[in-house]
Formats: sequence, structure tokens, C-alpha cells
Amino acid sequence: MAGPEYAEVEKPFIDQLVSQGWEFLAGSVDNPTVTHRESFAQVVMEPLLRQRLRDINLRDGKPWLDEARLDQAVAAITRLPASRVLEANRQATELLVNGLPVEGVEGWDGGRGQVLRYIDWEKPTNNVFTVVNQFKVKCPPGHDGAKGHVIPDLVLFVNGIPLVVVECKSRSLPEGISQAVDQLRRYHDQRFLEGEAGEHEGAPALFATSQLLVASNFDEARVGTIGARFAHYLSWKTVAPMREAEVAIDLGVADLSAQQRLIAGMLTRANLLDIVRHYTLFMNVGGQTIKLVCRYQQFRGVTRAVERLKSGKTRRQDGEADRRGGIVWHTQGSGKSLSMVFLVRKLRTDPTLRRFKVVVITDRKDLQAQLSTTAELTGESVEKAGNTAQLKKLLSRDDPGLVFGTIQKYRDPDAEAEEGQGDEEAGASGGLDSGRRDAAEPTPYANGTPKKPTLSEPFEVLNTSEEILILVDEAHRTQAGDLHANMMRALPNAARIGFTGTPIIMGDKKRTHDIFGEYIDRYTIKEAEQDGATVPILYEGRTAKGAIKDGASLDGLFEDLFRDHSKEELEAIKKKYATKGQIFEAPQLIQEKAQDILRHYVTHILPNGYKAQLVAYSRRAALRYFEALEATRIELLEEALALSPEDKALDDTQLLTRPPRVKAAVQAWRYRKVLGELEFAVVFSSGNNDDPSWAKWSDRGAVESHIKRFKKPLPPLDGTPSKDPAKHDPLAFLIVKSMLLTGFDAPIEGVMYLDRSLREAELLQAIARVNRTGHGKRHGIVVDYFGVANHLKEALAAYSEEDIEGALQSLKDEIPLLRDRHLRVVDVLRGQGVDDLNDTEEAVQALADERVRAEFVVKLKEFNRGLDDVLPRPEGLEFVNDAKRLAYIHALARNRYKDTPELGRDIGNKVRKLIDDYVISLGIDPRIPPVQLTDAEFDEHLGRQVGDRAKASEMEHAVRSHVRKHLDEDPVKYGRLSERLEELLEQLDGQWAAQVKALKTLIQQLRDGARVGGEEIPEMPAHAEPFWRELVASSGLSVEELDEASAQKLLEATEELVGLIQQEIAIPDFWKPSHIPDQEALRQHIFSRLMIKRLVPFDQASEVAQRLLDLARSNHDKLVNA
Repeated sequence: MAGPEYAEVEKPFIDQLVSQGWEFLAGSVDNPTVTHRESFAQVVMEPLLRQRLRDINLRDGKPWLDEARLDQAVAAITRLPASRVLEANRQATELLVNGLPVEGVEGWDGGRGQVLRYIDWEKPTNNVFTVVNQFKVKCPPGHDGAKGHVIPDLVLFVNGIPLVVVECKSRSLPEGISQAVDQLRRYHDQRFLEGEAGEHEGAPALFATSQLLVASNFDEARVGTIGARFAHYLSWKTVAPMREAEVAIDLGVADLSAQQRLIAGMLTRANLLDIVRHYTLFMNVGGQTIKLVCRYQQFRGVTRAVERLKSGKTRRQDGEADRRGGIVWHTQGSGKSLSMVFLVRKLRTDPTLRRFKVVVITDRKDLQAQLSTTAELTGESVEKAGNTAQLKKLLSRDDPGLVFGTIQKYRDPDAEAEEGQGDEEAGASGGLDSGRRDAAEPTPYANGTPKKPTLSEPFEVLNTSEEILILVDEAHRTQAGDLHANMMRALPNAARIGFTGTPIIMGDKKRTHDIFGEYIDRYTIKEAEQDGATVPILYEGRTAKGAIKDGASLDGLFEDLFRDHSKEELEAIKKKYATKGQIFEAPQLIQEKAQDILRHYVTHILPNGYKAQLVAYSRRAALRYFEALEATRIELLEEALALSPEDKALDDTQLLTRPPRVKAAVQAWRYRKVLGELEFAVVFSSGNNDDPSWAKWSDRGAVESHIKRFKKPLPPLDGTPSKDPAKHDPLAFLIVKSMLLTGFDAPIEGVMYLDRSLREAELLQAIARVNRTGHGKRHGIVVDYFGVANHLKEALAAYSEEDIEGALQSLKDEIPLLRDRHLRVVDVLRGQGVDDLNDTEEAVQALADERVRAEFVVKLKEFNRGLDDVLPRPEGLEFVNDAKRLAYIHALARNRYKDTPELGRDIGNKVRKLIDDYVISLGIDPRIPPVQLTDAEFDEHLGRQVGDRAKASEMEHAVRSHVRKHLDEDPVKYGRLSERLEELLEQLDGQWAAQVKALKTLIQQLRDGARVGGEEIPEMPAHAEPFWRELVASSGLSVEELDEASAQKLLEATEELVGLIQQEIAIPDFWKPSHIPDQEALRQHIFSRLMIKRLVPFDQASEVAQRLLDLARSNHDKLVNA
């Protein structure tokens, strides 16, 4: 327990919790009663829970629960009727948050039933908070595994119920956090459920009530929930509502570590209960139920919003305007919609805010549907206003309520929520680029007669209550028009909070602040990328034939699109396509761009398994894109089949030098099965005069089906049948005009192809479709065919630099970044004197130092990730050979030094395949663990080394690894072996052939178990030899100096001591902390025997006794099985 993991990570964790009011209870791995349990199969500390249930649930200030009701309460939380841990956790969470209905008593509250509370949410200090270390839990039948139990480092209890499980790892352990997360997933059987383990494992019962799972090595700490994979364990970067400087002073440090910040921000008694009660949700995502906990910016934003609502002045108090609201700007993809849900949940339990009527305003129906569905998670019914009359009625009522409305329903008093009328034709604020009609499409009114506009009357005052909160979604858009004038007139005393995922345009900031107030919380694009909440977006402008450089110049447009035509032909084309809309819908142009798009997708996107969204100029253009992409897919497959055998056999390096068309055909050949199944779908809303054939794309059922299919991963890229076909879908492209550009989350989407104008907020919102995390995605790509990239600076100039930093990165900017990363990893070796990467042996020798190896691995991963961003573009060609060389050096070092983690799990498929194929071709499979000295393959592995120097180094480090592994079992023997190794290396310095010969002899001795240096040992069992060597060494005599009498005396003492030790350590779990008294007693017995027989000098007897006890611990299995 006194190792670095405990001293540097676990103990500081416990100490900080204790300073925050937690009680510490030292666990026992031998006696369950120490932690208030009858057996290790139990996970709830029932006696403590029973006492807290009595004290929390009072009648007239006195306990009233009898044993029957207590039994009922304990049974409800410990015997959950669920076969899977996630469902059990859902049931347990509902019990914890909502309580357990129990039968009432006569003469109290009319005999009505009562709700029994497990936790006092209103008064956190009325609960008992306990942190237990080494909390042993027995695995259930079928989950036994090797040990039959699990022992998490820390478990945090509230009233005896486990709510948090913590796994700590040493600060110096490579990949420690990922190992901790993997351990937590093993503990609750998640690896089996996801097919990563062949058998059930762990102790899922412990996690039935667990709300948070924490992995920490002090410098880094992450939190997740049950079922979460490593990518969904996130950092916590706020100590709200406290200030970080205050926490640092309390802890006596200059800066908080990640662990200290997480404990101060999440695990204070009040914050933990707040998070469990208000900020954890069960949601259905892609047909699968998941549990999620808030991200730190959501908690911080909602906490600040509640503070503002409570402390800000009302309009009456201020005399001018309501000061209780403001703006919450959380960048697209960071969970803004859930923040609104968390806020409503928080309001509903706050005594001063629970009576508030909440009015949610959005300007898009898809967002309204998304938000209202999500808001139902708050547990209250949602009322949607179908028209202005309904909305007025709902607003005028005095009940709390949760009301949803859209801008359009304010503007058109007769407009019903028609299912068929969608975003695209919703009016000036209805969506991105709304109002554009398709070329040659019927006008939206009959007989060419414009429809008389509907005039709306200003709202009258509907409700003067101050207990109204208006939540405005996408506040940067919905602040326009007459919406706020009407809302402020109708609800003059309401508080208003605007949520936006897009930074406010600088010119509009004053107007925005006038409406909502100052910022409540900001979470910028750059912060989201740094936290891993979103991925960076790379921007690529296409200038190939068929792509539009600048839609502002028709002449330039024509010349670029039809450069192969004569002037006469150009004039004829101009007359035929008289309008800009007709140009962008031109079949020839769309066909050319579709060919370029699909080739780009197959070359750059498909190899990593991502899907695409294509934004067309109009609905007609979208349909033509569908037909063109279908035709292009067939053409591309035909081109792939027609490739020569030489082209089909091109490796990735050779492929980089080939023309784009050949690259696409070769990639099409490699992925021909998936490409043959690839599907495309058009998604748009219907119009009143649509062609009947368009209905299959605008039908609501079809739209929902396409969206659901699109969110699933593609079938396996290697062409093998899917193990679960229902989890995969070949629908790879969604072709849209305006739908799905906001409020649409599909992490599988890796690229957006733009063929229409988008500017400012609309541009940032649309491209954010590709910034969602998931499926190993490290960046999203936006490919511009319209010309947005050419005036990108102009489009973003409306924002402050701080707000949009990191929003968009040109793909061209990745090349200098890649070059820098390449220099950084090469410089690690250069700093060790390695000038030539082809000198692999010199490079591997340079990585002998563990710290140098760690730096090399970190920088190599960054280089590989950058290269994956660029490949297979020709700009990456200059880096490919060094990537191969560096990967080979890493593989050699990993094999030689036995301690380097595997490379490639977190880099893209393109680079992984490139380097794996190369390294395997040189005889090393990076996926196989390093070869050890005692492995049957060691001699074969040694034979593959080129040159005596490499062989000698390989043998040297194999011996070192073997000695490290067994040193504790026989310190004297292996210490002498280590000395012998150093002598050999010193005597034969630089004599590689002689080193190989001498090391072969030493290795053979190790394998045969031969005695070191020709030592003579009396006849005795092998398990007694380490004790004999220790006694001889401690006696001060060498083996050569032993006379017959002394040797016999030491032999008898060895046999006596080994017999005593074997008898004592036969007790089960002898070396566990609970048996420390027995261990101390054994040490005293050994000390007494040493003194009585005068085997060692008096002043050394205590130290020798401890060393013999340590030997017994290291050789436990050999001793008890002898």
C-alpha cells in the first residue's frame, strides 16, 4: 500500500476528500465487517444505510420508520429486478433521486402513503459521506475470473450507498489513465458486453448505484459513467461555484492538478449531490440506452445561470430592465441542448425558482422536436403551442409549466404546425439561405397571383408575473424581427436567457446584450477542441475542373466551368442557363462535381469509415446530385475493375505518386465490396407544388429512416460480413439543401461537401455538423465547391479573433504543422547523437533511457496523427519514408526494452496500415507483445538481428528484464547475476562478438537454473535456496569460507525457518492489510530464531528478519504449493 501509487495519488485523493468533510474508513480485504457488511458479496453498507434512513425521514422531527419499512427500503436498493447493470443503474438512480413510495401510518397526513428518501438532497450535511480504500467485492458466479473478486482503489459512499468508484494509477506509469479506465470497464463487465472479453468478469453489483467512475494519476483525471468507453471519460476543469485560487490556497499549492480540480469541482458534498440529482441522464442514442453525466462547462453554465436568476434584479427592482438573464454561449457540438434540460431540472428543485413558468423559443421545427424530446427527461410534460392563439393561452396561465413555441407561430396567427411544411420554406428566418426557390420551379402561389400577406397584431400584455423564464435557443438568430418586441410586450417582467452555439457577431453584440444581458458563461470553439468535446475542422477548397471558384462572377464562373468550350459555345450556354440558379442546377456541372466528390470521398474519407453530407444549391440540384452520384459509383467500380494487376498491387507509398483519378480507382478496388453497397439519400422538406416523385424524399417517415440509417457505421471495410448487421448501414451520403444543417448530430459524419453559399453564423453552424466526436474521429473536413473558402476571412471578420480561434483550419495549414511534428520526433534521436534514421541499431541504442523513449513515443504519435490528416494527398509523400523508419525503430525498441506500449491504437487507419505493413514486412508484428528471454521464440528473434552489436544489445536487455522480473524472489542470486552482467559488459566493452558468446553462456545458465559463479549449495528443495543464500550472505561469510560445521548450522536453520514460514503463511490472504498483526508476529519469530542460533550479527538481526519476511512474500506460491 505504501507504493508510489498510494503515496502520490490515492492518499492525496483521500486527504482532500477528508478536508471537504468526508469520513475515511480503511477497508479490509479479509474482514467484511470492517466496512459494515456481512460478506464481500454485499456492496451496500446496510447498518449505516438503515441508520441514515431513520434520521433523514422524520415525522414531526422524529424518526418514524419501523423495521418492516426499513427492510422494504433496503431490499429495494439492494435487490433491483434487472439482469443488466445499466438497467439496474437506471432503477437505482430513480430510487435515489425520486425516493421510494411506502405505506403511511394512521393519524398522520390522513394515512396517505409517504415517499421515503435515501438521501437528503436539500441539506447535504445531513448525509454521511464515506470514502473507503481497498473495498473488496466478491465476483458473482460466472464472473469469478482469476481472483474471484475485485478491489477498486477507492469507493465513495453516501449513507452507505456506493456512488463513486475511483481507480488510481502511478504518475509514472505509461498509459496509466487508459489502463485505469479499462480496469473500471472490466469491473462492471462492460468489456464482455462490447465483445472485448470472452467471458463475464468483474462485480457488476457494485455499479448498480454508482453514478460516477473516476480514473486518476494525479496529473490527469477523467470522469465517466457506466458503459462509457475511454473517449467518453472527460476532464473536469471547473471548481464552480468556488474560485480556483481559493481552492489552491486551501490545499497549499500554486496550481491545482487535474485530480485536485476534479475533487474540488465534483466531489464536494454539495456538488456531488447536485450532479447526481440534476446532471445525470439516461438517453436513447441510435437505439441504445446510455447514461451520461454533464460536462464541466454545462455544470458551470447552469450554476452561473441559476446564480444570475437569484441575484439579478427584476425589472421592478432595476427600474428599467430585467437583469436576471444573459447569454450562454457554448460552441456547437458541446451539448447546448442538454444544458437547457439541466437548467430546467435545477429550477424544478430550487425552492425559490421551482414555480417559474419556462418558455422555450426556437426558430426551427427540427430543433423544437429535438429539445422537447430531450426536455421530457426532466420528468414534466411539455406543452407545444400549435398557433398564436394557443401560445397566448399557455403564456397567460399562472401555472409553472414548460411551453415550447417557434418564431413562425408568433408571426402567423393562423399557421398550424403542419407536418409537411418544413424548414426550407418557412420564411425569411426559417433556415439557412431560405427563400431561394429552385430554378424552373412553380411559383408558390396559384395562377401567378401573389398571396395577400397575413398581418399580425402586436401582442397584448399576457402575463405580468416575474416568475417566468424565457429560454431562447440559437439566440443569435431568433433575436431578429419582431419576436422579442412581442415577447417583451407580452411578458414584460420575465427573465430571458439566450443560448447560442455560435459566437455573437461583433456588430450585433450591443443589441444582443440589450435584449438578454451580459454573458453568463462562454465555452469557445478552441476550448471545446482542447477538451476533446469537439474535433477541429479542416477546410479544403476544390479548384479542379467543375468546381466553382467564385459564384459572384458569372463570366468567371462560365469560363471556369466550361473552359474547354469555344466562345460561341459559351454564349449559347449562357443563353440556355440564364440565371445563377439554373447554372448551379445544370446537369453537366453537377455530374462533374459529383465525380470529383465521390473520388475525394473514396480516396480520403472512406478508408477511415466515415460518412458524408452534401449541401446542394436547391432541392432540384439535390435530386440531380443523387442521380449523378449513383452513376459515378458505377463508373468508379468499373474503373477499379479495369485497373492493371500492377496498379491493383500498388502499396500506399507508391500510390501517393499517382494521379488523383488513379488513387481513387485503387482505393475503390481496395474497398470494392463496401463501395458496391454504398447508398445515397436526399433529405428535404415538401412544398405545395412539388412533383409527386419528390415525395419519397420529403415524406416524414422516409426522412426519419434516412437519418437513423445514416447515424450507423458503415459495414466492415475489409469486406467481411458484419457480426451484427443491424448495427451497420451502407447509407453513406445525405444530400440536403437546408435541412439537417443545424440541430443534427451524427458523429459518424466526417466530411461536408458545400455547393451553396453560407456565411457568418450560418456557415459556422453548418460546418459544425462534422465536429462531433466519436468513431475515433480526430478532425472533420469541409470541402468547398462554391467559393466560401475564397472569402472565408471576410465571412469570419464579423467575429472577434478570440471567439473564433480554432473554428476553421485550412488543410494547407496542416503541412507546416506536420513538418514541425516531424522535426520534433526526429530531434529526439538527433539529441542522442543519431544523424541517420537508417542506422536503426544506433537509434535503438539511443532509446535505452526510459525518459527518452517516453518523449519519443509521445512525439511519434503526434507525427503519425498529423500524417493521417494529410494522407493520401501528395503533400504527405515527403514524410512517408521517415514514418516507416520511425515506426520500425519504435518496434525494435519496444521488443528490446520490453516496456514500451503498443503504437497505433489512437492513430488513423491510413497511417496505421502504412507503418504496420512496412514493419511486418521487416519481421516484426507491432501487435504482438515483446519477446521475453524465456519465450520459445527468443532464439529465433535473436537470429533475426543484424550484426553482433544488435544481438549483444538484445541479449543484454533480455537478461536485464529477466533479472528485474525475478529479483525479489532471490535477491542474492539475481543480484550476483546483475553484477556478473555488468562485469562482462565492462570487460568486453565494444567487443560485440565476444559479448554475444559470453551472454549466450549466461542466458543458458539462467534457463537451466544453474548456480551462479559455481556456488556449492547443500542438498535442499529449490524453494528453500533463496533463504539459504540470504542467511549465508547475512552471516558475513562467503560460500568459499564456510566450513562444514557452519554450513550444517546454516542448513538446519534454513530448514527450520522455511518450515515455520510455510506453516504461518498458509492462512488465507496472509499478506493482506487485515493480517498485518500476523505478519508482524512471524517477523518476531524469525528474529528470535536468528538471535537464539546466533546466525547473524546482533545489530543486523532485525533487518535480516525483514528481508526473510519479504522473501516469503515474494515466494508465497512456491512455498504454499511445495
